[in-house]
Amino acid sequence: MRGAIGRFGPWERAVIILGMAAVVYAAVTAVPHVGQLVETQPRLIAAYLLALAAGELVRVQLPSGRVTAPVATASAVALAFTALTNGEAPFSTSTSAVVLVAVVGIGLGLAVRRLVGRPLGLYLSMARLLGASVVAVLTRAIAFGGESLWQWQVDLQRGTPLVALAMLAIAAVGINVELVLGGMVRAERHRAQWDTVLRDDLGEAPALNVALISSGPLVALLAPVLGLLALPLALVPMVLTYVAVEKYVANQATYRQMIATLSRLTEAGGYTSPDHAERVAELSVSIARNLGLLQRDVQVVEYAALLHDLGQIALREPIPGGATVLAAPGDQQQIAADGARIVRRAGVLDNVAALVEVQATPYRQVRELDEKVPVESRIIKVANAFDDLTGGSRDPDAEERALERIHLGLGYEYDPAIVEALTDVLRTRSRPSLLPRDG
Repeated sequence: MRGAIGRFGPWERAVIILGMAAVVYAAVTAVPHVGQLVETQPRLIAAYLLALAAGELVRVQLPSGRVTAPVATASAVALAFTALTNGEAPFSTSTSAVVLVAVVGIGLGLAVRRLVGRPLGLYLSMARLLGASVVAVLTRAIAFGGESLWQWQVDLQRGTPLVALAMLAIAAVGINVELVLGGMVRAERHRAQWDTVLRDDLGEAPALNVALISSGPLVALLAPVLGLLALPLALVPMVLTYVAVEKYVANQATYRQMIATLSRLTEAGGYTSPDHAERVAELSVSIARNLGLLQRDVQVVEYAALLHDLGQIALREPIPGGATVLAAPGDQQQIAADGARIVRRAGVLDNVAALVEVQATPYRQVRELDEKVPVESRIIKVANAFDDLTGGSRDPDAEERALERIHLGLGYEYDPAIVEALTDVLRTRSRPSLLPRDG
């Protein structure tokens, strides 16, 4: 176990260890009462175990890289809130017993994922468990005005609106615990700035975040009237939101593929080396994340990097090797202008065209003449120069020589801050990754 945990970064280890601690605590304190729990609430427990296990199987990865299992998260939060169910005794179990049920349900889902060959993404499940544990503690173990929120639900002396608002507030806390823990791990993995990752997570797919916060309380408020039927009915909006997000992700992937196909025109015509545009795009995205750009800006950087050499198809004769970094400054400017003109004809990529158009501008014109060259264009200039100079090789000596060439133009051709970010990205990339895939 120690060897497996040792493969992970500090934040990922911390999330997994905290999750394991919650598992052990729940097992030790709740196991003696499991028999009574199963005897008094068999249908309720079975329903939540099924929902949690199924939820772990339907994860979605957003364009930012965030992986979420909305059905599992909503089910875990609903489990913590559930107090009364029509036709059954009050769900008056301990906090640790609630956590144990969540552990078993999530564990069943992970076991099925292992059997069908899907990546576990263990830290994702542990972050989800910890978020649900926080909700359970705030709902069942903390007294507000002398009573816990669970007791408020049972006697409703405080009034349903107040109970509902309290549930929403606590659900938001639990969801954000999961989001923050997962975001910290992703920031660590990608060497991105953690505050940028968290802003992306909060701003990306806001409908999904709202549905996550509201679904758990909705289940608990409907359960006294509808019984176990409340769980599937209240989760319908979450499932519909999940489907919509999946379609959005699929549309984004299709859009990206269309741009990638357009970028290959230069390869097909013999103007650039194979996969040059893809390599520049990948490196540009890594640099952009290292610099803390938001996901929407990173996406535009990727599109512009894919199309940065499109202007070469207007050349009468190809540049040797397609290396624009070796071309005369005037030719570089012309290629950039021609590329921007072609991109604008698409009618929907004006922001991308604007970045392509000024990508060849030397950094000294920004520093000395105060020209407005977006940081995204400066990123593409550095990434393109590096790939041109290495020819796409990952050989350490070739990369070192390319960096030396780029440093000769530091402050004149290239933005020093972006070159520093490139160096950091290369240093990280040189370390072999043992991390499992998410999803």
